Amino acid sequence: MQLIDGRVAYSASDLVGFLECRHLANLERAATEGQLTRPLRPDPVLDRIQQRGHEHEQRFLEGLSAEGAGVVELERDETLGRGERIARGRGATLEAMRSGVDVIYQAVLFEGRRLGYADFLRRVERPSALGEWSYEVWDTKLARQAKATAVLQLCMYSDLLAGLQGRAPERMHLALGGVQRETVSFRVADYAAYYRSVAREFEALLDGSGSSFPVPSQPEPVEHCGVCRWSLECRAQWRADDDLSLVASLTSRQRRALHGIDVTTRTGLAEPENPLPDRLDGAGREALSRIRAQAQIQVRGERAGRVLSERIPPPRDREGELVPNTGLLMLPEPSSGDLFFDIEGDPFFGSDEVDGIEYLFGVIEPGRPDANGQPAFHALWAIEQGTVTTRGERRAFERLIDLVMDRLEADPELHVYHYAPYEPTAVKRLAGRYGTREEEVDQLLRGGVFVDLYRAVRQGIRASVESYSIKRLEPLYGYEREVDLRDAGTSIVEFETWLELGEGEQRDDLLAEIEGYNRDDCVSTLRLRDWLEEQRAALAAELGELPRPALIEPEAREDSEAQIAVQQLADALIAGLPDGLEGLGGEERGRWLLAQLLNWHRREEKSTWWRYFFLRDELTDEERREESDALGGLTFVDSWPDPAPKARSTIYRFRFPPQEHGIDVGSSPHNPETGR
Repeated sequence: MQLIDGRVAYSASDLVGFLECRHLANLERAATEGQLTRPLRPDPVLDRIQQRGHEHEQRFLEGLSAEGAGVVELERDETLGRGERIARGRGATLEAMRSGVDVIYQAVLFEGRRLGYADFLRRVERPSALGEWSYEVWDTKLARQAKATAVLQLCMYSDLLAGLQGRAPERMHLALGGVQRETVSFRVADYAAYYRSVAREFEALLDGSGSSFPVPSQPEPVEHCGVCRWSLECRAQWRADDDLSLVASLTSRQRRALHGIDVTTRTGLAEPENPLPDRLDGAGREALSRIRAQAQIQVRGERAGRVLSERIPPPRDREGELVPNTGLLMLPEPSSGDLFFDIEGDPFFGSDEVDGIEYLFGVIEPGRPDANGQPAFHALWAIEQGTVTTRGERRAFERLIDLVMDRLEADPELHVYHYAPYEPTAVKRLAGRYGTREEEVDQLLRGGVFVDLYRAVRQGIRASVESYSIKRLEPLYGYEREVDLRDAGTSIVEFETWLELGEGEQRDDLLAEIEGYNRDDCVSTLRLRDWLEEQRAALAAELGELPRPALIEPEAREDSEAQIAVQQLADALIAGLPDGLEGLGGEERGRWLLAQLLNWHRREEKSTWWRYFFLRDELTDEERREESDALGGLTFVDSWPDPAPKARSTIYRFRFPPQEHGIDVGSSPHNPETGR
């Protein structure tokens, strides 16, 4: 927002921000009226996203020029005052439109209180007040898929454009990011009514009779917080107010339900003045008990001035037996060959082949100490000849899998520990991306070799932390890092900086710092596993002997004759081709593509089963509620014979808590307890 001629004017970004967070709109209004100062602190990750967005925009611009389109680029004169600069930009935009140029870059669209800078206006042969032509809006977005917020932004630009050319554009367009560089189009009329409704509501907020300060709303945690420069101010307010937002893993639905019964603070949830109900919207009896216990330990930890923890008793089945493979019971017997694994990746890395890249695979091997007596550390970089390539990523991935398989042959009881599901997810993605080490990865997954300690923590430990990141848990097991990087986002920015630097000592120092950070993550995972084993032993002292997960022997599987023939053909097609696609000519690329297509359906089916077993075996019923391809909390209600003539089937009725899911008529869901 900004003041133009004494009136608050807003942009499409302001309108989107209002939809994401009403409190953000109120903060921006107060800042525009001079009641607050906008935070100007640097955020390297947000700056990097903006830079990548600008690069994508420039690539699209270069593509238009290469096609022979006549492009007029409108420049902004920063020496002018705000109002005059906008007025001149609008005038230059209208002049270019009247001239009938093919493309207008950085068009200024302004009408009273709405201001927009459209990436591109492209001419279409559709009559308007301009002549036998008119224009439609094109916007560039880094996202791989169209988002609702981007469509709303297009709607505003299209509405402003209609005022300039005397006719509403028929369509609006997005040039998306990613390898595909896909473009998608929308009919303006399909979304115009919704846009007008949102705009009216937003303008009513701006025109409200009440004062903009003190800000008449409270911050609530939303997805937009991750890219909002006001986020530190909101977090400070949550802390000052002891807000429910501080309770780890509390959902927005649960927070709203608690507000509905006048429980608005973390302490109020931990120590309620009145008894809590048995259940709330979004929280059944067990979930409500869990979130209250989380609030209680956080309040105790804050009063004690240190991080506290307690063990969560493992669940029992209807017969009173401990449910295996849950919480601390999911920890396998430690082995001298155990490995501890962490990946560093860069989602901003782009090439003609992939979106994002895994540039460092780190593995700690405590069973084989190095020359200093420390656990051996393997840093497998996707760097070749001073740069990162997809060929380097593939080779680093293959070295990782070969290392694990070699150690597994020497010690069949070893496991590969990691924290959170990113690592095995990346392993599955890379095996499919490059069509390499697929059978080995399948063997590791079917054999239960990967062990997610995040799952063990979330199901078996309660800690006085506001989030269950591994860094927040490190005080529990006394681990102090050697490299002080703030978070994974900082690591990404460091790596991006390395990509942009030339040869030199500074470049080497950055790699050493990132490698040290990765090693810290691996060692921290090792220390966490050891601490969890101590907690498991303490639990066994209370409950008696605890079961360990059974060692899984993956059944030997042989390919059919048809699959063997397919693989032989694929091998023949890629014979003599180098790893990776860099430098391949058209005929060579065609052979490579044909080879990948031969196994495409098999690969897709395999990834589907990997996902199925993850949902079935690795998540609790409560955790499945957060997955879009599963239902959690499903309970049987009743059944009756199908009344249809000649029917011999039975109709069953079930109930489940409200949740986002994709199961619909025609789906074939399975019961995770029976597999049926």
